[in-house]
Amino acid sequence: MNRFLKQTLKKIFDKKPLQPVVTKNEAELNFWRKTLIELIGWYKGEKVLYNTKCPDDCEKITGFPIEHNAILTWHKLHQEPKYLSDLSLTESAFAGMNLLDIGAGPIPSATIFKDTYLYSLDHLMGNYLEIGYPFHYYENTRFVHAKSEAMPFTDGYIDAVISVNAIDHVDDFIATANEIRRILKPGGLFRMHVHYHKKTVCEPIELNDGFFSEAYSWLPGLHKISEREAKFGSKAKPGELYALWSNF
Repeated sequence: MNRFLKQTLKKIFDKKPLQPVVTKNEAELNFWRKTLIELIGWYKGEKVLYNTKCPDDCEKITGFPIEHNAILTWHKLHQEPKYLSDLSLTESAFAGMNLLDIGAGPIPSATIFKDTYLYSLDHLMGNYLEIGYPFHYYENTRFVHAKSEAMPFTDGYIDAVISVNAIDHVDDFIATANEIRRILKPGGLFRMHVHYHKKTVCEPIELNDGFFSEAYSWLPGLHKISEREAKFGSKAKPGELYALWSNF
C-alpha cells in the first residue's frame, strides 16, 4: 500500500463520527424527560430545583405513582406561584373568561387563575403524555394539541391570552401574532412574559422590544410593564432579559 493511500485511509477512519442533528421538537422533549427525572429527585428530597426547596411531607401530594406525585407537587409549589409572579397578576385576574395559555408545556400552570375556562395549548401535548406527564388530574383544563400558528378556535372566542417564557419557541412568530389577533375577542386581555436571548435549538426566535411591539401593533393599549434579569426561580444569562408585555 503506497504512502498516499495510507494517509487517505487514515484521514477517513480517524474522523470523529458525525453527531446526529437534534430537531427542535426532540430537544424540547429531551428537556422534559430530564425535568421529570429531576422532579422525582426533588420530591424525594435529593436536590433543590429552581430555588424551590424540596417538599416537606405535609406538602407532598401522595396516593399516585411517584412520578405523578412529584409532578403534581411541583405544579402546586412551583408552577402555579411562578405564573402569578412572572405575569404579575392575582388569582382572580381572568375570572369568568375563556383563558388561553400558549406554549403551556406538560404542566398546566395557569390553573392558578380561578373561575376560568382554561385552554392549555402546545403542539407537543401528545408527546408529553407518551413520556410520562399526566393530564387527567387537572380540573377545568382543556389540553389543546395544536400549533400556535393554526389554533382550533373560532374568531373572537378567547377572552384572554397569556404566555410565559414560551412565545420564543414558536416556528413562525408573525403568524402566531396574526392568529392571536384572529381568536382574541375585541377588547380581550393580553399578557406575555417574554425571554430576550440569542437563538437556540429550542428557542429559534431572537426577540427584542422593536420586533415584539411591531408584531402586536394591532393590539390597543400594548405596553411593556417591566424588564428584568431574573424570573421566578432563576436568573437570566448575561446579556439576556425577561420582558413583561400587556394591554391592561
